[in-house]
Parts: sequence; structure tokens; C-alpha cells
Amino acid sequence: MRPLLSRVDAGIGRVPMLRLVLAGLIALAVAALVLSAVGVLQFPFAALLATLVVAVAASWIGDRGMAALARARPVGESALVTGLILFLVVFPASTPTSLLLTAAAALVANASKYLIRLGGRHVLNPAATGLFVVGLTGLTGSAWWVATPLLLPILVVAVVLVIVRTRLVGPVVVLVVLGAVLQTAAVVATGADVLTAAALLPSTPLLFLAGIMFTEPITLPPRRGQRYAEAVLVAILLAVPYIAPISLLTLRPTPELALLIGNVFALIVARPVASGMRLVERRVLTPTAVEFAFRPDRPLPHRAGQYLELHVPHRRADFRGTRRSFTIASAPEEADGTVRVAVRLRKPASSFKRALDELPVGSPVRAVTVTGGFTLPDDRTVPLVLVAGGIGITPFISQLRHDAAEVAAGARARDVLLVDRVPGADEIPYLPELAATGVRVLLVCPDPEALPPLPDHWHVVRAFDAAALAAVLPDPASRVAYVSGSPSFLGTARSVLAQVGVRRVRTDAFAGY
Repeated sequence: MRPLLSRVDAGIGRVPMLRLVLAGLIALAVAALVLSAVGVLQFPFAALLATLVVAVAASWIGDRGMAALARARPVGESALVTGLILFLVVFPASTPTSLLLTAAAALVANASKYLIRLGGRHVLNPAATGLFVVGLTGLTGSAWWVATPLLLPILVVAVVLVIVRTRLVGPVVVLVVLGAVLQTAAVVATGADVLTAAALLPSTPLLFLAGIMFTEPITLPPRRGQRYAEAVLVAILLAVPYIAPISLLTLRPTPELALLIGNVFALIVARPVASGMRLVERRVLTPTAVEFAFRPDRPLPHRAGQYLELHVPHRRADFRGTRRSFTIASAPEEADGTVRVAVRLRKPASSFKRALDELPVGSPVRAVTVTGGFTLPDDRTVPLVLVAGGIGITPFISQLRHDAAEVAAGARARDVLLVDRVPGADEIPYLPELAATGVRVLLVCPDPEALPPLPDHWHVVRAFDAAALAAVLPDPASRVAYVSGSPSFLGTARSVLAQVGVRRVRTDAFAGY
């Protein structure tokens, strides 16, 4: 089962987050139109089609118009996602007034991406912003008609794919489960039985909001605990209309308001980070790996082990788009704030990687966001085993560089064993840097006879198995393992670690990068 899940995970990882969400929304929209056409869905086909056209067209036009005013590059896919979300949430109607309000929501949503910004990126969910602002007019309100049992199977599949792709299974499950419990309890308190109350859940916005809107990476805080806290907050706020349906003039406790308050919470606990950058250096690490160094226009604070979403504009982008996430290989203390990422370049390469590889020094790119919770524990007494597969070494390079700087400043040295599995003797990224850290290393290499001279405290084996790891890993039960690499490698590493007695494992998958 685990190898199958790893292959599925790897396949999902090759599809950019935005396009995965877009595909799910398109599937929901098409299914709704078909169900309406055959008379199963209660909304008229003409009203659905008119709302869809207006929401998507107004969103597209709004994005293009605001981008032109801001002298920024429009993000067409993001505009399509916003338009489709609005289509699935506003009440479908074909009257001029209703369509005008739908268009207004789409225009406000896209305007918010360019006007309500901090740290170089938008901080509020665009669709929720558009719904909230137009709802304040009192002329219309969100209907969340996508929450119908007829669309539930497609919605469940879309949500599962999105939360697996974004590594947000835990926070979304917390939001859905806690929200379901609170809403069910509130309905039961009115006199309904539990089964009747639970049967209403598929008709609530809970799953769509949690799996499609809450998961927007740009508006989430970077740390795992912060994301769980936001999920709990949003779940509680979603239950407010059931517990205390209060209102102030046209302001009501709506699902979109609950999400926006969650966005504000994320803004308070973690100031968003984004910056324009320029390429300053390109360095070949191995025959298939290259390091790119960028100089940010503004400070780009990060913790060792976090990743950035890199936007490289280029023409004729393939289905994987113009954005990609890469773990930052440089330490937070890097001179001049230089940010380094390592990229595996193999043929056939995606349009993104070709564009990145062909960038002249001095070319502008953009760090859309810096986030991630794959960071070492604050308690330096916790013994660690770091397990890397191929280019998955990058978070550990950042962490070991940062750790060396802290030790030089007087901090206690950590008890660390690094396991580095590489495909060949000529495919060891950052070999000089690893040797300089002084950390103990178990190097897994299929052709050790071709290796250059290595430090005496390194151990070399041909295969990564329990026997090889047990021979160099003392006190496995007390250690915390950090594993970084492809989804298939994560499965292998978990199995080996379990066999030697390591029970606490954190992972960072490099799916498709």
C-alpha cells in the first residue's frame, strides 16, 4: 500500500498547486452544468451558465486591468480559480442585477490581490474578499450551493488531492472535524437528533471552504502549529451562525468572514514575506544539479529548512506553470541576504526549469512566499538523524550551515547523524560543504570505489537498509528523524527507520522537483 501511495503522491507533486485546484473546480463546474441540464440539480441551466460566464470573465478582466494599473504581471490561472470559486458560491441567477453583483464580486476579489498587500503579496483570500464586500451592500449574499450531496463525490476527490499536494492534511482534517462537531452540536441543541443534524453537514460550506479556500498557501502562516491554530479558529467561527446568528446592519457571520478573520490571524502571527530577486550566480553541483543564487530586493527572512515559491515568468509555459517551490539551501545568516536554491535538471526538463537554467545573471525573478515547518527543534539536546535522498539534501545544508554558525556563537552542539543516499559517486550535491560541517555521515552510494577521499568519520555503504543504519546509529528510540526526498524515498526511509527503532519521523517531500 505504501509504494502505491508514494507513486500517487509523486504524480500529484508534478502538478502545480494552482493547476490542481483549477482542475478540481472545473470538474465541479462541468458536473453542475451537466446535472442541471438533465434536470437533477435544482438550479436552471441558463442561470448557471450565465453566472459561470460572468464570474470567470469579470475575474479575468479584473486581474488584467489591475495588473496593468499596478504594472505587474497578471496571473491568469489565479483569476480563473477566483472566478470559478465565485461561480460555485454565489446564488446562480440570470437577472441583470444578480449578474452585475457577481461581476462586482469578481472585480473586488481581483482588486484585493493588488491593493491589500503586505510583504509583497496579498494577504486575504480574494474570493472571500469579493463575497464579503459585495455582501455588505445587502443586495446579495453567498449561497455556497456547491455544498450539495450531488457534487460531494467530486468535491471529496478534489479536496483529498489538494490537501495531499499541499501537505495540509492535518490542519484541514482538524478544521473539518471540529467544524462538523460544533455545527452538529449546535443543531442538536435546537432539538434535532444527532443523525438528522449530521445529515445536514454535506449541505454546509465546511468541506469546500476547508479544502479549496483555506488551503491557499499564500494566506497561510508558515509554521505547523500556527496552521492548526488558524484551522481551529476558522472552525469555531463557522459555527457562530448556528450558535449565535447575530448581525449588525448588513454584517453577518458568514463563512467568507470566518475565512477572512483566519487570514488576519495568519497575518498577525506571521508577517508575510515576499520579494523581487535577481540572479547573481549559477553553480554546477553535480552533472544533474545546479545551484542558483539570488539577491533579494528586500530582506527575505527565513528559518533553516523552509522553502520559497519561485516565480520565473516565461513564454509558452507548460502545464506545470511559472511557479515552483524549492527549499532554501542557504543559511539565514548568508552574507548580503543571498538566497540559494538547488535544482535537479534532467531531460526532458519542464518549461520552468529550462527558463531558469537559461536565465542570464542579473535577470529578475520573484519569491512569492517563504514558508514551511520542516525546521529542527529548538531543544538542542534532542538527538537527530537526518535522512536525505538526492536533491533532498538541501534543507539539511541550510540547517547544518545555520547550526555551525550557532555553535560558533557559543551554542551547544547537536547530536546528529546525516544519512545521504545518492545515485552515484558523481552525484553528491554539496560534498565540500558537508565535509566542512564535521557532522557524522552515512553515505549510501552504489559505486563507492569511485568516490573521492572522504573524512574519516564518514561511513560508506552500497545500500540503505536497517543493518547499515543500525551499525552507526546509537540510541535510535530517543532520536527524531527528519527525512527529505522524493515520495518514494520517504516510504523507503520510514520503513528502514522503523526497523531500527526510530519512531518519531518528520518528512519533507520533493515531489517532481
